[in-house]
Order: sequence, then C-alpha cells, then structure tokens
Amino acid sequence: MSALLLKKFRWLRYICPVVIIVTLILLLWTLRSRPNQNFRIRTQSSQPQNPVRPPKPVHCGPAQTAPPGSDVSLVAVKETKTILVSAYQEHRTEKRMVRVIAVVLRSETVAYRCVFCCMGQQHISEGFSNVHVDHFGFAYGTADIMCPLPSSCESPSHVTVTSAADSQEKPDKVYLEVKNKKTESDAFRYNFTVCISTMFDFNNVLQLVQSFETLQLLGVDRVVVYKTNSSPETQRILEYYTEKGLVEVIPWTLSRFLNMSRGWLPEHGPGEIHYFGQIPVLHDCLYRYMYQSRYVALHDIDELILPHWLELLPLLENKYDRPCFMFENNVFPNTVAVTHLNSLTSPSDWQKVPGVNILTHLYQEPVSSEYSNFKTIVNPRAVFSLTVHGLLDPETFQVCSWVERNIARMYHTRHPRQPKLTQKELIYDDRLLRYGGRFKRSVSTVLSKCGLLQKDGVQ
Repeated sequence: MSALLLKKFRWLRYICPVVIIVTLILLLWTLRSRPNQNFRIRTQSSQPQNPVRPPKPVHCGPAQTAPPGSDVSLVAVKETKTILVSAYQEHRTEKRMVRVIAVVLRSETVAYRCVFCCMGQQHISEGFSNVHVDHFGFAYGTADIMCPLPSSCESPSHVTVTSAADSQEKPDKVYLEVKNKKTESDAFRYNFTVCISTMFDFNNVLQLVQSFETLQLLGVDRVVVYKTNSSPETQRILEYYTEKGLVEVIPWTLSRFLNMSRGWLPEHGPGEIHYFGQIPVLHDCLYRYMYQSRYVALHDIDELILPHWLELLPLLENKYDRPCFMFENNVFPNTVAVTHLNSLTSPSDWQKVPGVNILTHLYQEPVSSEYSNFKTIVNPRAVFSLTVHGLLDPETFQVCSWVERNIARMYHTRHPRQPKLTQKELIYDDRLLRYGGRFKRSVSTVLSKCGLLQKDGVQ
C-alpha cells in the first residue's frame, strides 16, 4: 500500500510543473486577445492614446526675485548676451503686455520666452524684441522685450525672460518686479520729475547743489539720479537731498556686465555701449515715473530750463497743445567768468568747494546753426521710446513743439562747445543771477550741513 502511494506522489511531482506552465500560457493568450479590458498590459507608443496633460504650474516664490538692495537689479539672461533692466506693465497697447527694458548685443538673434509669476505660479508666453535705432554704432543697444500676458495671468507680480532654448524646469530663474500695474493718472504724486542719467566719476559738488536748489525754485519736486560712482563729497550731498525727499538715487551697475564708453560715439571713447548706458537709463526713468509724475524732464545736471515751470507748462499747453516741448540749448562756457560781481556771485566760503559756480559764468555762446541741440519736457504717458535729444516713438516732430527762446530756453553751463570764440563774441546774459539771489543762502546751508564748509562760514 505504501509503495503505491509513493508511486502516485512521484507522478504528481512531475505533472504539477507542466500544469502550471500550461495555465500561464493560457492566461497570457487570454490577456493579449482582449485589448479593451482596463487591465491590459500597456506598451510604449510614439502616438499617445490620450492628449498629454499640461504640466502643473511651477512655484515661483519671493526667494527667486531680484535682490531688493537696489531698485534696478540687472539680470543676465543665461545662454545669451541679453541683460534685463526693469519690467513695466503696458496699458496703452491693444493687447495687454509687460514691457521689459533690456540691453542686447545687436548682432545676436534670440528667441525669447517670458516667464510670469502670478499668485506664486509660473505662466509662460512667447516674447518678441524691438532693438532701438539709437545705438550710436556701439555693439550693444537698448531693446524692448514685449511679453504678452496669458489669459491665466492678467496681473503678474514678477516676470523674467529666458532664451527659448533654455530649460523651463530649472529652478534658478531670477524675477523682476512688474511695476506700473495700475494707472494712477488722476492724482499724480509729482508735478515735475527730472531724470539725471549716468552719474559717473562725479565731483562737481557746487554746481550739483546749485542745480538742486534752482530746480526746486522752478517747481521741480523730484530728481532721479542714476549713479555709477561719485566722490565722497557728492555722496554726502545725494544723501542729504534723498533724506529731504527731493532726490531718488538709483545705483546703475551696468559696468559689471559691459565695458562702458565715456563718449557718445565709438571714436570718442572705446566701449561696448553708448555713454555709460544712457539710453536704457532714460527709458527706465520715463516708465518708472509714467504714472507718478505729470511731466518728466530729460536733461543733465548742468542744464537748467528757465523760467518757472509751474507758470511755464500751463502756458505751453495752451499755446501748442502738444505732449512734448523742445527747449533750445544755450551754452555758457565755464572757462569764461565774470569778475566784477564777485561779492554777489561767489561767497568766500564757496572757494574750497569742488565744482563750478554757475553764477560766475554769464557769457553765452551764439546758438550754432550747425548743431541743433535741445532737451525735452514730456507727458510720459504719450511716449513709448525716446533718445537723448527727442523721441523715437512717436517721432519728435510729430508730437513735440519747439519752444520759442523768448518764452523759455535751456541754460547749459559746461566746457565750451565753440572754444575758438573770444569773450567779445559771447553774449552776456545774467538771468541766472535772479535765481542766485534766492538760492545763495540755501546753497551755503546745504554745504555746511554736509560738512563741506567751516562752521563759521555760513552766510
């Protein structure tokens, strides 16, 4: 009996593996012959059975925004030569967009991609660029990178621009704050803002203080200075007026990225971009104060447009009905000084202050017909792009009016433009003395408070 059972167990030991193998074969054949079942085995295919779902929005938190240490935080676009300056929401175009002011290598062609940050989530659109024509022959120029707003992100807090070839999944993007999100044109914070561009190696302290005091007498309530570097004395003056609320100093650090030219043409100064990046600075100032200031003036610290602006601008609006006004440049050489008015124009305690005293340079060069030089005061909301002397979009002579010199003109105290003229060929004009009589005491007070005069030297 036991021998018979042992024989049956030996038979089962051989037959069971065969049964298992046959069962598995039948199961696999059944699965392959019924493809509509939900539990079928999926295989890779070049054509997916269902549409690919869009990726989940990527987080863009405040830790990835441009450093808050300065209001202009330049951002280099990876894998390109593009440098981002600032971003402003554009309310005047048919499509809602963000305008990113940038500096670009003109010979480089880049497909841009705009990455917005809305409620902490990324949203992407394809950007396009417009390189300004006023590059003055330098390798780099100013550009607007226009970023259409996606329907899912109509009010972005931040934006950055990447190359379309760059991976969008990289977490190391640096974002710019989007400014001008609201148009507050009914109640301007300032009436008149003056944009002073690219202060570099600056030590003309006395003229700086005289200009600030004169601008206040003219009705200016904001002066914006883009500073690359200056003397310690100049820095003290800027800090004084910043604390007072007149001046906003914006560090301008483009020299960390490019070789700056000190000239307006390559033959006047080697470099990669025109005059320390003056054009992107002017654009940033225009857009920065577009909805903060009723008017924006674009001129240098050694230039003064006279007379009083609070009276002048309403007169110009009624006379010309234009959003832009051009003022003739009148050069007062700082190499020719009056000597018969020293007691009135040059207090003794100013003698050791570095810089030019505008009250002692009252001889004007005849206006040269060969060089039409002017500066502008504009309604910033009517301007899309500009240049040093005038506008690009719209064009200067489409929207700007030339102001007759008997109404107003610009006083420019600087080195001679026509150095061969003798003093007899210059024209005496003492209008600045009218302002000097009012600002002499305040200039001395500022110099004293900034430690640039002796304590007993204030007059």
